[in-house]
Amino acid sequence: MHAREQQRTMRPPAADPGALESARLMEAILHLADLISEVVQEEKALIARPEGGDFSALVARKSHLALELGKLMQVAEGKIPTERVRQRLATLSAELAANERLLRRHMDAVYEISSLIGEAIEQSTADGTYSSQIARRGSQP
Repeated sequence: MHAREQQRTMRPPAADPGALESARLMEAILHLADLISEVVQEEKALIARPEGGDFSALVARKSHLALELGKLMQVAEGKIPTERVRQRLATLSAELAANERLLRRHMDAVYEISSLIGEAIEQSTADGTYSSQIARRGSQP
């Protein structure tokens, strides 16, 4: 046997490329699920802050990550081979549902407060329609 032939026979069998690709795909799905979870936690923290904050960057990030996750799921063709990935996606789904309820309550509260402020402004101007103009110009007979 020649040295080259010996090297070929001694090599371990190559890994199944399909299995390797599937494993990488599942790891990418898990990673994106973790990133989306982090954004959800940041949103919760932002809502809890009394001064509020700007949600636009978080919403953009979450939307981008969800889009990427959707693309990976299409590549996976709906087949999630590991229980770990299935469980993580189920947990993420529950987190997103809870986050949706929290955001809905937050928006309802914002709407209610803005309605109260609008009503207060309306009432303050309704009892003296031109009083602010009279105060600026002074009363003229």
